[in-house]
Amino acid sequence: MKFIILLSLFAAVTSHASIVGITTHPLKNQSRLLSAEMTGYTGQRSEMGAGLRFTQETTPNNLLDLSVAATQDSKAVNMGAAMDLEVLHEDISQPRVSVKPFLQYQKYADVKASVVGAAPTVRKGFTIQGHEFFPFLAVPSGIKLDNATNEFEYYASLTLGASMPFPGADNDKLLLSLEGNKDLGASTDYVGCLVSWIWK
Repeated sequence: MKFIILLSLFAAVTSHASIVGITTHPLKNQSRLLSAEMTGYTGQRSEMGAGLRFTQETTPNNLLDLSVAATQDSKAVNMGAAMDLEVLHEDISQPRVSVKPFLQYQKYADVKASVVGAAPTVRKGFTIQGHEFFPFLAVPSGIKLDNATNEFEYYASLTLGASMPFPGADNDKLLLSLEGNKDLGASTDYVGCLVSWIWK
């Protein structure tokens, strides 16, 4: 796992970044996205983070997600990869259900760690006064391995968010995603905002 560069977000002790991101948003076939992410951390520490994310639909309704993120003061770095796999397709009476396995490499001060986990996710789209939005709920959890001591640590978190076409953009090329995360074990939570540009 050390040699796999990947990210997605949620370290139990160090910094977090979004594991869900934009992969719950309904995309056209073979779409690719480049996202800029801003994250604010609260709790044990208060600081800002930023990241980049590349997302591509590899097969219908399954999306590959690659990301890298860093934080302002603690100089933490996360790199990761994930694959959002659809289990149930959304229709009028049924939400979309997916599972997003992920791998991460994390560096925080002198501590380096590898993380493997999965994020079960439920999404249901709505239209209000002609505006679409797609709220979601996810429960990312996994096992973190300290690369120096080989000690394992389990973590879990709860993520709420929504994605939508970017307000006022008047095109289908920009998306906005907002999410908040509550770490169920550690004391650092976050809120994040992603702006994504779609191209084919």
